[in-house]
Order: sequence, then structure tokens, then C-alpha cells
Amino acid sequence: MIPVRQHVAVKIPSIVFAILAVLSLTLQAAPPERPNVIIIFIDDMGYGDVGFNGATGPKTPHLDRMADEGMRFDHFYVGCAVCSGSRTALLTGSHYQRLSMRAVLFPNSSQGLHPDEVTIADMLKDAGYRTACVGKWHLGHLPPCLPTYQGFESYYGVPYSNDMWIDPANKLAEDILVREGLTVQEVLAGHKKKNLVPLIRDEEVIEYPADQKTLTKRYTEESIRFIKSVTTKNKEQGTKDPFFLYLPHTMVHLPLAVSKDFENRTEKLIWDAIEEVDWSVGQILKTLKSLGIAKNTLVLFTSDNGAAVGSSLPLRARKGSVYDGGIREPTVMWWPGTIPAGKVCREVAGTIDMLPTLAGLCGGKLPKAKIDGKDIKPLMLGKPGAKSPHDHYVLMHGPGTVRSGPWKFYPWRENNSGRGAISGHTPSNDPVQLYNVFDDIGERQNLAAEHSDLVKRFQRAYDAHVKEIEANRRPVQEMVRPIKAISADRPGGSRKNNKAGKKLDWPKVKTGNIYASSQAPNVVRKPFSINAAVDASKPEGVIVAHGGSVVGYSLYVKNGQCVFSIRRANDQLHQVKTAIAGGRSVIHAGLNKQGMLTIQINEGERAEAKGGLLPRHPSESLCIGHDDRNPVDGNAPKPRFNGRLVKISVAVSE
Repeated sequence: MIPVRQHVAVKIPSIVFAILAVLSLTLQAAPPERPNVIIIFIDDMGYGDVGFNGATGPKTPHLDRMADEGMRFDHFYVGCAVCSGSRTALLTGSHYQRLSMRAVLFPNSSQGLHPDEVTIADMLKDAGYRTACVGKWHLGHLPPCLPTYQGFESYYGVPYSNDMWIDPANKLAEDILVREGLTVQEVLAGHKKKNLVPLIRDEEVIEYPADQKTLTKRYTEESIRFIKSVTTKNKEQGTKDPFFLYLPHTMVHLPLAVSKDFENRTEKLIWDAIEEVDWSVGQILKTLKSLGIAKNTLVLFTSDNGAAVGSSLPLRARKGSVYDGGIREPTVMWWPGTIPAGKVCREVAGTIDMLPTLAGLCGGKLPKAKIDGKDIKPLMLGKPGAKSPHDHYVLMHGPGTVRSGPWKFYPWRENNSGRGAISGHTPSNDPVQLYNVFDDIGERQNLAAEHSDLVKRFQRAYDAHVKEIEANRRPVQEMVRPIKAISADRPGGSRKNNKAGKKLDWPKVKTGNIYASSQAPNVVRKPFSINAAVDASKPEGVIVAHGGSVVGYSLYVKNGQCVFSIRRANDQLHQVKTAIAGGRSVIHAGLNKQGMLTIQINEGERAEAKGGLLPRHPSESLCIGHDDRNPVDGNAPKPRFNGRLVKISVAVSE
């Protein structure tokens, strides 16, 4: 007979249950070891500038190896097609318009990122991270907008783009290194010149002008020192303080420069600069491996916008455009043993997602104020079936765009001009654009007419996004300038006439003068007129221009035609033109309430063309008789106007 097993009831003391419950909760609550975080943010590097995206000019072996060891994000977007807006979105997880930031700040800008906004550095510093920023900042160059007010314990770098100039209000270090034959006295007296920019440590200028040839190398060395200092301190003191390093390189923004080791390595300077950036990435990863901390370090590599000099191919357009070539970036995320190696993510994600994602990975607290980013941890970790958290990724930059799944929508008519131009391409007549970027990576076949349901859906999403942002904007921060600080206005202008905020005295303007944008009439959503009188035997050149490649207006003469252009956004250029003869001519050009462009010479016939009111005030200077930087209209002549400018004025109609 088989014995029957008896079930014996054993009484377990209640205290044991209590202990087991506490242990269970403790084990569940114990967070994994928090990773170090490095964000490498390149300036103006395009989708097609790296080997893992098919580049054949520059060699990028370290980035290619990083892609093999990590995960490529092939549909990764930035929050703006130019500098400051893009950096705002990355560091705050918010669209730059929500924070009332400008797309591009200049040394004569008076505002910057509000220190009340929570940056990734603020969040991680509060969570116990050591933080450092090394490189280009571009979110405000004076207190309280410098990195040391935004969560970074230290800063070393150039405070804005390397094609700009120094603001005399910046504080000079006692031991400042002054280069290129200048003296400290000249710097204190307000020396300014384009492409000569300061190098800052924390809040003081330590070198002017910065030796741009050595910036990539010095940024790399400074970054490695920071990584080693935190790691060494942890070993010596038995601590486990993680670190956050933000490394926004100055290159490959114009003017390009490389160190001696990278001079003439390739056929082109842009390729030399890309290869030095690749070397820098290799040095960072090599350091992490040699210190034994690679498996506990998350590294993100991406760019702030599309290529300015290099390649964004096979994407359409380049820097400044909301076509994919301006905002879809070469991106790799690397975290050995955690992020699966050799994978490619084709879901929509972006820099705006990094703050909420890092909050979850690093034990940080999300800001109380609304942000726009989403947690993309499932995508990063390669979870099966992980999808983009963005039903609609909407950008208001320029004329605007919406990305959803394979679809890219533009709530504006295609025109084959500007940075979105395609040689030999005939633009669609549809009032909006819709592309399937999985099937049509170059965005050439407009499918809007075939998918009216999608067009309506995306238009609703765009309109709702704009309405919500406009209703919930938060303020920027006014930067603090010393009372007697010398003007930071653009070099080359008339100091007598271009003081920021002082209204123009139109009868006194002269050819060659440059005025601060704040002096020009406010043309935002307002009709305005340009009245000019010129005298030239064969007129040619720009008469007046205000703005640049983002937004603005221009009046010029070329090949016997007088042209009035407005750029409502990066890729929205509208023109009206009429014939002009030699001798004295009175020109009346304008933009009326209905958004029509008009132009008339003397008492001749008035020409008209469809356009639209300008959605924002141009941030670049107003120029008389020329267009000094990024031209409003790329077709305009570059030399100054060759005749006599008898009079000129711009007037706004309320």
C-alpha cells in the first residue's frame, strides 16, 4: 500500500511575514545602477556626413564602430533646423517656441534661456550627478543664462556660433590670453570682428580670439579630464557619483578649422573637420573603456541640424529647412550590454525625448511645467514591438511640419526654391505636401491629393499644436548687462545709428549701413511698404534687406528687373518683379493686408504676386544697399548697389 502523504499545518509567526514583505518591497524598489551620460552634439553635421549613412568622402571609423556596437536611430529629429532652437529642445525637452526662445541667438541678443526652466543638467545634478558642459552653448552668453546657471557645475567653450563676434559685456579673466596681435586694452575698448569669438571658462573669457584650429582637440581633452576626475574621485573615496557630460562641438560650423594633425587629410576642409570630430568620439569611447566604465555609460551622438557645408543626402534640403535634410540627423546611442548592438531603430524619436527618457533611466524628477518630449526607453533598449511614443511629431519651426509613422506632412505649398530646391524637379500644385519617407526618402512625390483623409488629420494635429503652444508660452530671460557696457551690435555697422532699440532716422541712412533688427519696423503679421528712389545708369544690387535665410524681405535689382522678395519661412520664398531702366527711378514695393506682394516703378504698371504676411520679426540685421550675411533671397546680387541711393524708407500699416 502506498502511504498517503499527510499535510501538516505549520504556523509561521506573523513577524516572519512582515520581514519577508519588507525584503520583497526593498528588492523591488532598489533601482539599477544609474548610468553615466554623455551627449555629443555636433554642429551642422548632415545625415550623409557619416560612414554608417553612406558617406564616401570623409572616413568615420570610430562612429561606424560606435554604430556597430550600439543602436542607430534612423528617424531621429531635432527640435529646430538651426542652432539655438535645437539646443533648447534637447536640453529642456520642450519646443523652443513654448519657451519663447529665438531660433538663433546672436551676441547682440538681449535674452536667453530662462534659468527657471529645468535642463537635463538641472535634473541630473539634483539626482546626484556631476555635470559639465564643454563646447558651444548658444542659449545666452551673459548671466543668468550661461551654463553655470543652468545646472552645469563647470563650463568650457565658445558661447555661440564661431562665425559671430565678442560681446564687450562678457567678463574678462585676469589672466586672459589675447591673440592675433591684439591687446587687452583693445578688447576692453570693445574690439569686435566677425569670426573672432571668445573662449570662456565658467563665466569669464580666458582667450580671445579663440584659436579655432584647436577647439575640437581641446574640447576632447577637457572632456576626458572631466571623465577621469570623476572616476578617480569615486575610486579614491569609495563613492559612486555618476556624471553627465554635454559635449556640443563647435565644428563643423563655418568657419571650418582643424588642428595640424588633420590638415589636408582629404580633398576638402569639411571632410577634414568631420574626421577630427570622428577622432574625438573615438578618444571619448577609448577613455570609457580604459577606465572600465563603458558598460555603465550611455553615449548619445547626434547633430543640431542638417548640413551647412557637408551632405544631408539622400534627404531633401539642408540646414535651415524643415524638410528631412534640415532636421533628421545621424544618430547613434551606445551603452554596451544594455543597448543591443548593431540594431537600427526606424521609429520616430528626437532630441526632445532625452530629458524624460533620462529621468527614468537616472532617477531624475520631471519638471513640474509641461514639456513636449516622451520616454523612448523601450526603443533604446530594443524592446520587442516598441513603437514611437509620438502619434504626431509636430514642429512649428519655419513653415511647419508633422511626422507620423511613415508620413511627413507640410501645411504649405511646395516651391522649388531655397534650401529645399531640387534640380530639375517640378513642384506640385497642391496647397500642402505629403510624402511617404519610407518609400520616398528624398521627398519628391507629393501624395497629398491621394490621401485627403491623412491631410485633414495632420492639418488638425498641426493646428492644435500651434494653438496649444501659443496659449501656454513661458518667458525667456533678460540677460544682465553692466550699465556702461559697450554695445554688442554687429561689427561693421554705423555705431552712431545702430544702437539697439533706437528708431531709424530714415533720411540719414546711407549705403553700407547696418542696423540692429530691433531698430527696424515691426513687420510681424502686418502690411508694410518700401519706398525708394535710386539713380544709376545700369542699376544692379541690393537696395535694402532685413532678415536672412529663416525670415525676412529684400528689394534688389538684377538683370534689368527690380525684385521684391519675402521669405515667410526657410523654404517659403515669394517674389514679385518688374522691369527697371537706367536713370532715376522711384520704387514702390509692398505687402498688403491680403498678403499680396506689389511693386511699381515710377508711374508704370503695378505688378502683383501671391505671398503672405511675415509670421515673425527677422532676427538678422537690416542692411542698406547690400545684404551682409545669409541673404533673404539667394538670387540677389552679392555686391553693394552700384548706383546712388537717393532715399529709402520702410513703413508699417496697422
